[in-house]
Amino acid sequence: MTRKFFWWSVLLAAVLGVATFAFEMQRRPQAVRDARTAAPAGLQAVLWPQARPIAPFHLSTQNGANFGPEQFLGQWNFVFFGYLSCPDVCPTTLQTLADFRRRLLAADPAAARYRFVFVSVDPANDTAERVGAYIGYFDRDFLGLTGEAGELARLARSMGAAYAERVDERGVRTVDHSTSVLLVDPAGRVVGGLPAPHDPARMLVLFQALLRYLGGSSA
Repeated sequence: MTRKFFWWSVLLAAVLGVATFAFEMQRRPQAVRDARTAAPAGLQAVLWPQARPIAPFHLSTQNGANFGPEQFLGQWNFVFFGYLSCPDVCPTTLQTLADFRRRLLAADPAAARYRFVFVSVDPANDTAERVGAYIGYFDRDFLGLTGEAGELARLARSMGAAYAERVDERGVRTVDHSTSVLLVDPAGRVVGGLPAPHDPARMLVLFQALLRYLGGSSA
């Protein structure tokens, strides 16, 4: 083998390697898109391209019990991020979730084991006692989570939720936050979200369709 031929071989191998890598990087997102678009049209806005595992975190319920990723296991979970001083979106969503839960129970009494979880994105102001009193007004079976800011950020980031404090020119403080109700399956993975605006009847139709698409598991 001549020296010139050797270097041409090395160059060709490098080019082929780059081409193969680029093809794989293009093919993988396409495979993800194909998996999503295989879902019925009505579910494509609900189902995420890939299920997301939830990172380890340590928060507390309104009753002082520890709550981590393992508490999501074994049943479906509906998770909403918000805060107690939210002027409109949060109370409206919680009322809608309460109505949605009643419809779920009427359609399937086994849905009593599903968890509805409100996560406060204002840990400096939303104490466990205040959260418990607030969400209990909508449904006594709702779970409220509070805790340290770092633990909250870790949970939100792994679930694809976002929030940010904002103070306007008048000095009024608000917290912008995601409005979707996130769906955590019995394996403890975020598989999608019910987008706003929320309507309890529509939410029931979408969730039942999601169960059918995923194989009918209501565990």
